[in-house]
Amino acid sequence: MNKLTLVILGCLVGLTGCEVIPEKVAPVEPVFVPVENEFCLFKTDTAVEHNCDLTYWLDFWVKHDGLSWTERKERINELGETQAELMKKVLLSQGKGTPYQNRLRAQGWADELIPNLTEQMKQLLFVLVYRPSQELLEFESALTILTRMNTNQSKELDVQQQRLSEQQQQIDQLLKIEASMMEKKEGINQ
Repeated sequence: MNKLTLVILGCLVGLTGCEVIPEKVAPVEPVFVPVENEFCLFKTDTAVEHNCDLTYWLDFWVKHDGLSWTERKERINELGETQAELMKKVLLSQGKGTPYQNRLRAQGWADELIPNLTEQMKQLLFVLVYRPSQELLEFESALTILTRMNTNQSKELDVQQQRLSEQQQQIDQLLKIEASMMEKKEGINQ
C-alpha cells in the first residue's frame, strides 16, 4: 500500500505542476464601433440640428421636466413646426401637470414625427414617451368617466334622499292623523 500511495501522490504532484506553469495569454484587441452605428433621431435625409446627439435631447428633456406646465406651455408656443421643434414640443408635453388635451395634442405631434425617425428612435420614442403617455391618457379618460358616474350616482342619491325625506314627512302626517282619530274615538267611547 505504501507503493500505491507514493504512485498516487506522485501523479497528483505531476498534475498540479502542469497548472503552475502559466499559459501564454493572447493579447486583447479593443473593439471599435463603426461610426454608422451612431444613434440618430431622424433619418439621414432629414437635416436636423443635433440629430445624432442623443445627449442633447436627453439634457433638453431633463432640464425642462422640472418646469411647471405654464412655463412649458409658453416654451411650446414659442416653437415652430420643424421636425426638431416638434420633437421638443413632444418632450415638453411629457412632464407632470400636463392637461389631457395638451397630452393628446403631443400624441398627434409624435404621430407626425414617427415616419421620419430612425428605427432605433421609433423604438425609444414608443418605450419612453408614446406608450406611457398613451396609458396616462387612458387612465385620465377612465378617471373622467368614473367621476361622471360618481357625480350621477351622487345626484341620484340626493334625489332619493329628498324622496325619502318627503315620504317620511307624509308618514309622520299620517301617524298624526291616525293618532288624532284614535283620540277622538276614545273620547266618543268614554
